[in-house]
Amino acid sequence: MGMIARLAVLCIAAAPVSAGELPALSCRGDNWSLALNWETATFEHDKVLEMTVPQYSVAEGHDWPVAVTLISDFDTAIAIIDKRQCQANGVDAFYTAEVLTQRGTVPVLLTGCCMVLE
Repeated sequence: MGMIARLAVLCIAAAPVSAGELPALSCRGDNWSLALNWETATFEHDKVLEMTVPQYSVAEGHDWPVAVTLISDFDTAIAIIDKRQCQANGVDAFYTAEVLTQRGTVPVLLTGCCMVLE
């Protein structure tokens, strides 16, 4: 399923989850990072953005993936976090991230791995 179609399904058929069920994550990819505690996030891609998390939800009938809406004063992003094994810099991670954002008016899709923050 394509990314846009997958995002549409997640947004249409979503069920809320509670923050107590989700670990704080540190996600990284090529030239970007995301620290996510499910209420706020710090997203770095070209610039550092302090973002709020107004909502997140899981696909209907599943525990994962989780679609996360991220908002700052002038920027937005949607992160799709999935509980799948991933390898980043030779280290095994247990979550993946796909971040849909923009650079000006150009859509950008970023991919990477996430580790649980201690």
